[in-house]
Amino acid sequence: MDKGIWLFTTNGEWQQAEDPLAPHEHLDDWEEQRKAASYSSWTRFPQQDTTPLALEIYRGTDAGPGPLFLINVTTDSNYETVYAESVPALMEVLARWIPVVQGAAIGKLAGELDDKGVIPSVSRRLKTK
Repeated sequence: MDKGIWLFTTNGEWQQAEDPLAPHEHLDDWEEQRKAASYSSWTRFPQQDTTPLALEIYRGTDAGPGPLFLINVTTDSNYETVYAESVPALMEVLARWIPVVQGAAIGKLAGELDDKGVIPSVSRRLKTK
């Protein structure tokens, strides 16, 4: 195995496996590789590009030889890809990662509110009550 990926299995284990996109490396664009491997956009958490961290989920075909789900953990400048073998495996990955995404969103919002002076203002009001 030249290039391996991380696959979360239905048994709840992380394993290294062959990259389902590897046969399509001759295509220059990642989106084209993904489409050639039969992974279609399925959902994104959160839905809007307003958070510093997000999960993009792509679903393969049931008849395909590879993992059923491709998951990109994305930031505004990079992404890392992992795979989930099945729907139960995807649910487990999401259960672990959605709190991280939510925490990043709350942290960003708190920073924006602090920059605008909202948090110190609320803090002062709470102290006076």
